[in-house]
Amino acid sequence: MIPKQIVQVAIGLNHNHYIVQDQIKKTKELNPNYKYTFITEESELDNFVQMNFPEEVVNAFMRLNILVAKIDFWRYLYLLKNGGIYFDIDSAVDRPLDELIQQHNQAIITAEGNPDLYAQWVLIFAPEHPILRQLIEMIVDNIENNRYPNDIHKMTGPGVFTRAINNVHSHLFGEPITHKNINFHTDTEYTIYDISYRIYSKDMGEFFRFQYPEYYVLYDNREHWRVSLEKGKPLLSES
Repeated sequence: MIPKQIVQVAIGLNHNHYIVQDQIKKTKELNPNYKYTFITEESELDNFVQMNFPEEVVNAFMRLNILVAKIDFWRYLYLLKNGGIYFDIDSAVDRPLDELIQQHNQAIITAEGNPDLYAQWVLIFAPEHPILRQLIEMIVDNIENNRYPNDIHKMTGPGVFTRAINNVHSHLFGEPITHKNINFHTDTEYTIYDISYRIYSKDMGEFFRFQYPEYYVLYDNREHWRVSLEKGKPLLSES
């Protein structure tokens, strides 16, 4: 159900550094039967969205001025269309994905260590999953109404991702998932009708690392998105 394909994005980063290339090589060697896609140009994000989504989604996506927010939104759109595995370029996979992903899985979701949030630095989904559909609807609404002018986490990041999970789960099962009960031993699958998703550990347990030790080489001479917002760069352009 989850296609054997991995996608990562590194736009404006020092991705040719040998440490980064070693991490990419390791990802491929651990997962030789997975297609690997590496995005290095912002135009590739724009072209994918324009070619695959309706005008409402395209317009919302193109209003995002901060690249980190565009990459947030793009990863959901890519997985809705294609399915597979996304993880941030400063993160690392440490074990073969076939040891984690079961043939019947439709989605694997992991909790953040931060209270009440789910991680979106790593995403594992089959195409057209209802959580992604709900998430994209929420992000389009956030952008159209500029609900969080200076808060990327709530506009496109883990805040809205968490809301989408909670909304879908509450609609299907009548109550939210109790986030505080999720620990490193959690592995629970929820299935109803033809919809399922698996809640697995925190930060994907021993399969992934949120950031590998030398990740900082990616960001040499790059301004953090928080600094851009503090300098007054708007998160959204005018509609």
